Amino acid sequence: MAIDRAEGLPVPWREQHADFDVERFITGLGESRPADRGGRDLLLALRHARTRVGGKPVVGERRTAAFAQAVLEVAVEWWMPEVERWAVAWLYARGAPFLRLRWSSRSRDGRFRRNGRATGRVSIVVGAERTAVLGTMSGSVERWAPDEGVTTVARLQDGPVRALAVLGERIFAGGLHASFTTLGMTAPPRLEPLAAITAAAIGPQGWVGCGDESGRVLLYRSGAGAWDDLRPPGRTGGRVVAVAFQGEGTLHALWADGSTATWTLGWHGPWQADNPEPSLPLADRITAAAWDQAGERLAVVTAGGDVLVQGSEGPPRPHAAVRAVAWLPDGRLASASVDSVLIAEPRATGDGDRPDAVDRLTGDEAFEHIAALGSRYLITTCGVEVVQWDLARAGSETATVGRPTALTGQDTVTTAAAAHRGLAAVGTAHGRVRAYDGRGTVVAETTLSPAGSVYQLVPLGPGWLIASHFGAYRWDPHVSAAAERLSSALCPAVAQWGELYARAEAASVVVLRHGQEPARLELPSTVVDIRFANDGTLAAIDDGGKLLLMDATDDTPSFYQLKAGSRLLGFGAAGPLVHQPNGAVKAFRGGRGYDDAVATLPTGARPVAVYDDRRFALADPEGGIRLGSGRHHEPAAPQAAQLAVADRRIVAAADTRVLGYDVADPEACGTGVIRMRITAADDGHAGYELSIPGGGRAVLPTSEYPGLRTQTLSIDDLSEAVFDAGRVGELLWQAGVDLAMDTARGSRPDRPVRVELDTDSAADDMPWELLHAANAPLGWFNRPPVTIVRTVAPNRTTERAEQPAPAHRPILLVLHGTDRSRPGGRDPLESADEAYDLIQRRTRRSHVQLSTPTPCTVETETDLAEALRRPVDLLQLWAHCAPDRVQFSHRHEALSTHLVATCLAAAGPRLVVLVGCRSGALARLLIRLGVPCVVAMRSQVYSHTVQPLVEDFTALVLEGAPVDLAFAEALHRYVLTGQPGAAAVPMLYLETGSDPVLFPAPFQAEPFS
Repeated sequence: MAIDRAEGLPVPWREQHADFDVERFITGLGESRPADRGGRDLLLALRHARTRVGGKPVVGERRTAAFAQAVLEVAVEWWMPEVERWAVAWLYARGAPFLRLRWSSRSRDGRFRRNGRATGRVSIVVGAERTAVLGTMSGSVERWAPDEGVTTVARLQDGPVRALAVLGERIFAGGLHASFTTLGMTAPPRLEPLAAITAAAIGPQGWVGCGDESGRVLLYRSGAGAWDDLRPPGRTGGRVVAVAFQGEGTLHALWADGSTATWTLGWHGPWQADNPEPSLPLADRITAAAWDQAGERLAVVTAGGDVLVQGSEGPPRPHAAVRAVAWLPDGRLASASVDSVLIAEPRATGDGDRPDAVDRLTGDEAFEHIAALGSRYLITTCGVEVVQWDLARAGSETATVGRPTALTGQDTVTTAAAAHRGLAAVGTAHGRVRAYDGRGTVVAETTLSPAGSVYQLVPLGPGWLIASHFGAYRWDPHVSAAAERLSSALCPAVAQWGELYARAEAASVVVLRHGQEPARLELPSTVVDIRFANDGTLAAIDDGGKLLLMDATDDTPSFYQLKAGSRLLGFGAAGPLVHQPNGAVKAFRGGRGYDDAVATLPTGARPVAVYDDRRFALADPEGGIRLGSGRHHEPAAPQAAQLAVADRRIVAAADTRVLGYDVADPEACGTGVIRMRITAADDGHAGYELSIPGGGRAVLPTSEYPGLRTQTLSIDDLSEAVFDAGRVGELLWQAGVDLAMDTARGSRPDRPVRVELDTDSAADDMPWELLHAANAPLGWFNRPPVTIVRTVAPNRTTERAEQPAPAHRPILLVLHGTDRSRPGGRDPLESADEAYDLIQRRTRRSHVQLSTPTPCTVETETDLAEALRRPVDLLQLWAHCAPDRVQFSHRHEALSTHLVATCLAAAGPRLVVLVGCRSGALARLLIRLGVPCVVAMRSQVYSHTVQPLVEDFTALVLEGAPVDLAFAEALHRYVLTGQPGAAAVPMLYLETGSDPVLFPAPFQAEPFS
């Protein structure tokens, strides 16, 4: 049954339980054949998620949660923002806390890639124009398609697949004892069970050529009834490495010693065109080879690590530890080693020593096999992992030109660390240290010298303190690309507190304070953990369970014997937290012994990190990454060997993969609102402090973001303002706003989010409406939108009763002054008449009453009072404003902001629009006096250009749209007109806690989009 997709992605948990029938949903979505990008991405993610969870039926709460996590993983790694919101909403709909994958190193390796998983370890891969075919050690033959992932299509009964050939829909797979299977073609007769088939090819007319371990070359001609043995006379051994057809009349073969042979083919039988002889200048045996699709060019890999192309001039192309080669249809040659893939245009005759034009791919896994999927994609495999690389798209990070910066090959992550605002770092077995920002992008990397295994990383200011096999190091990426070596002895652990840092040297703890001699504290055995408390108390433990405690004010340590194998997790309120071998976590109180167990974790759970005052993040050997509290464990994410926690964010690593998680709690989700507080230091001259939901905070020094203080409308100034707003937004998003966005949307992926900013008056002058995540559009223009409003608390001692919608048709009043912008210039306030006329025409069907046939002209306080003698519902004021005054006319003195606000508020409007430069102070005062909603202008504004914004906003609000969504839509249209200033100028103020729907439509309003 096809799924109706009239509006956005289908959300089955709205009408069903969150544990809905996943298989039926996937089938229905596939039958609906989605044409939009979001629908296609969702179908693709669901199909690949099914593979990632093992292809088993998604039944029961636990499997449904695992499947939803897999969909989220695919969406994050493959950059599918719409599907990512959908998966997160599904997890929220389940009603239980979950680990929200925020980033994965797999999506940060410099290339657009998609991962899948075969049913067994891949032994060979061959590419075609539209699909790639995999053979596994278990004998399965599987097909990879860009939109389908991995599907099993055949099985070879006798062991691993050793040879594959693909031509269109035809597949030939060979294995041990000359066994083979076919698909999409007439099967040749069985072969005598002798040597394993090691090479195969399918010709244009459907003929099959293959070679085996003993050196035989065999040919089957369709309808011939038997195989032809083409082994040259006198050849007794040597593995056939590759065979290929060249058109319909030629078959080539290559042996491991470099010999090649060619046969001319015909229906009456093949005959040999030449004798096998070494045709390549080899110093080593051949380990892999490939002919191009036409069978004209041959590339080989030697055991010494060279890549040679038959007939090309110049020296061999070196590629250390090269394992495999593959030709792309456009003539490029790809070679794969343990840690990289090189893609080059091979030298043509006459090029001599001209260097190859080399592109490079690196990934989190080692590369074992490689194949081309058309000219755009490259397929690589390692173990059961299958990766599709998009060669036409650049990735998101290149630390140096042309060199992606992912962890490479089999350099296993040995430790992970987390710091404030989502920052993270990992160390590897080969001495690499890499730093990530809160989005998972690599921001810096270094290799220790000498390069030994990294055991621990600890935040140290803007950098990291490092414990490694060859000593302790200090690395500040902002100062130097290289790490500073602090000691040369093996260092299993480090710790830092203020000016103190401690490092382990075998059975000693060396404590250093800046400018003082180091203190050495001895333990009986090798030190495994060092921790500092918030008050500077030092704790260290060795692998025999000996615990050292030393107060920051006392140089005399105390020693206690605990159970061997105990580990230090940190400090709690009562003392150091000790993780005992039986899984219990207890606070140790020195001579008074242990408190009762804080938590009991699964036996064998390692590593463990303190998440908050009641929960621990742990790597459960059976359940993956979990949050544990007592005997209760919350839903898990995939397995991890390393993890760390900071600011309630979890960084985990498994083998070479690094992941960043938030902990999402469905409690109080789905409000659609995020509230933040902004305060200024020294009236904003020193900077601003922002309080973020979840307890986060960020400090913005004014000197680092000068573009945000612009008051002009020049293109350069506005560009700088938007750029700095993106920098600030990225800081806030990484500090916790991104999780707050998820929580605000809850189980509705299409829910708009309103960010309510409670700013003090000194912070009110900044263009906070421009805040957005870097490399993303302004939230106003997103779908679903993220709106930003400023909230102000009214001056009331008691809560005001909720104002009902007007029983009559809303009354609109427009006031404007007579002041001219310059002598002899056009009166910019005349645009109020045009706006009034347009609004009158647009709002006829919404039953709006226009208070006067034309806008009221105001010059004096008396004029203002006379115009406002009757109550109104909507009010527009077109006048020149300043923070302390409003100028209606040059012929009369300006009126004070307080006086104007008092007069306007007395008329009881529900919405006021102020078209005047720097009218924020007047807007704040109006809200304090009881007006629910005010639009103001932050900086210089030309009334004629802002006219479309006022017109659209007013009409949409009168049609029943929430004011923030009406403002977003009007602002979007305003920007599309090319107006200077655009989103940097208008500001929307709301009374704290007010209803954003000011005028419910008296009829069925049109859907707001």
